[in-house]
Amino acid sequence: MKIKRTSETTESLMNPEAGLWRGLETRLFYMAPTPLNGNPAIKKISPFLEKSTDHGSVKELSVAGVHNGDSLALLLSWPSERNDEIADLDQFVDGVAVMFPLTPNASAVTMGSSGDPVNAWYWKANLDGVAFEVLAEGYGTSARQQGEGKSQVMAGAVHREGRWHVVLSRPMNIGSGRAHFVAGQTARMAFCVWDGGNRERAGRKSFSGDFVPVTLEL
Repeated sequence: MKIKRTSETTESLMNPEAGLWRGLETRLFYMAPTPLNGNPAIKKISPFLEKSTDHGSVKELSVAGVHNGDSLALLLSWPSERNDEIADLDQFVDGVAVMFPLTPNASAVTMGSSGDPVNAWYWKANLDGVAFEVLAEGYGTSARQQGEGKSQVMAGAVHREGRWHVVLSRPMNIGSGRAHFVAGQTARMAFCVWDGGNRERAGRKSFSGDFVPVTLEL
């Protein structure tokens, strides 16, 4: 998969229905339920999560990407009903995330491990134009970063004809401790999707497997 270079402004990239997204190379990821059942690390965190077997209802995710030399933007699209409101304790919202390794040995399957962290951008359907930035070193260690000085991830979302179309974007270089992106070089990514209508949250989700390489056009 190639992340195409564009001269468009970062603001224009945030519209999932903008013309610049049409005709770009798109990769289809086949999603699978996150492996929870029988996982001792998950059981230690939550016996309820460890017994989960009915999550992972989203089976595919379409991904396209561009950069303008300053910001990287990814368009994520998947079939889903619209679950974007929480009116009761047993309701949850849709969500999507893209994860990047911060070391060569970091695993997407376990959300990193001690000494091998990951960095993720995380969008929830009840947020308006913003997203969390997440740092993790394994199951149960996720630390959300949001707000001024903590997260520079922007989001734009549209639900149309039974699908979510979500753009996530962040500056390519924001200092140490986060994923960096360089034009002409390769980055690695993995993806997760939550179906709020299926009561998915936390580890109950679909995921794309371990990191795959993508190339940023020079």
